[in-house]
Amino acid sequence: GFAEQLPFWAGERSASARLLALLPSGVGLIFDSKKGRYLLVNSDKDASLTSAPSSYTNLKPIDPVFGPRGRNPIERQKNLNFYTTLRISAAGAICASCVHLALTPIDVVKTKVQTDPKGYPNPISAFQRVVNEEGLATFFNGWQPTFLGFFVWGGFAYIATEFFRSQIAERVGSAATSLEVPIILCAAGIASFFGSFLIAPFETVRIRTVAQPEYGNNIFAAGGKIFKEEGISAFFNSVPVFMLKEIPFACAKFTVFDIASTKLYEMYPAASENLQLSLLVTLTSGTFGGIIAAIVSNPADCTISEMKKASTEISPGGAAAILVETGGLSAFFKGLTLRMVFYSLMVGGQFLLYDTVRFALGVGSDDLKLYLDVLGSAISTNAGR
Repeated sequence: GFAEQLPFWAGERSASARLLALLPSGVGLIFDSKKGRYLLVNSDKDASLTSAPSSYTNLKPIDPVFGPRGRNPIERQKNLNFYTTLRISAAGAICASCVHLALTPIDVVKTKVQTDPKGYPNPISAFQRVVNEEGLATFFNGWQPTFLGFFVWGGFAYIATEFFRSQIAERVGSAATSLEVPIILCAAGIASFFGSFLIAPFETVRIRTVAQPEYGNNIFAAGGKIFKEEGISAFFNSVPVFMLKEIPFACAKFTVFDIASTKLYEMYPAASENLQLSLLVTLTSGTFGGIIAAIVSNPADCTISEMKKASTEISPGGAAAILVETGGLSAFFKGLTLRMVFYSLMVGGQFLLYDTVRFALGVGSDDLKLYLDVLGSAISTNAGR
């Protein structure tokens, strides 16, 4: 066989390259950009085959006897079992906690800029001041609530999004294909609603320890002090604002990621059969998702930082009013540039590590979808007779 128009980076190790080696001489693949897929083609020697695209005068596509649908397996969402659920949850927990931990220094600078804009007017001066006055160790203030909080959040958010997505798609039925974006938005929104209750206590402790480094030596000391001084409600009174932050953030993150990865796979189909290229698509799509997510969630993020930087009974509305009074509407976008950098790295890194860990744990597309290969089943059945 031959591989006409296969991208050079598909490589000998790709599934397509190995399959093509089994084809008869003169039979191979061409990519039809109008149809967005590869065509199995033969030479002009067999006049019974239908015509190939005009740009390939010596090749003709091969249509299976079942028509165009016969080229692809029939698929539907597969119910998640306990083992698959556990592995996806573990992948989400590892990727969210590790990436957030690695980016803690950027998060510290972002929080400084948001909680004290006069003392830290921009990221560069904030970085220099922290180094000069507090030392490099300050860049990892709040690492404990960051790691533990996002370990819990990641373990829940990724599997919850996948679960709600599959449940919604199953109930929508055959229309799910045309409603992919609304389904992602709904699934991510529902998962974020519940996830806000999980992350709020950890973020309360993190912001307090970054804004007031002397407040507590560790997560337990700081958390205990907040509980003693302000009660348990202090850990959850910012949940409504977290929802205003996390729901748009997650919706933008997952939706942009899904759209971007779909478009990239349409542009470079061979990437779906190569692990390295697939992870590159994941990283690129996640980076785009992180930038958009940072923009839509920045106002709520600034409001939370204003609420939690000190021991006060300030409400979300009160915090928003203070921001408007001190800096106008632009105060809601303080630290946006740094957040765009932070979340492009964070979301891109999360999705990359998530897919890497997921593959390492043996969770592939066959764990999420059930493929019914009608033609393959028929051949196997007839061969056994």
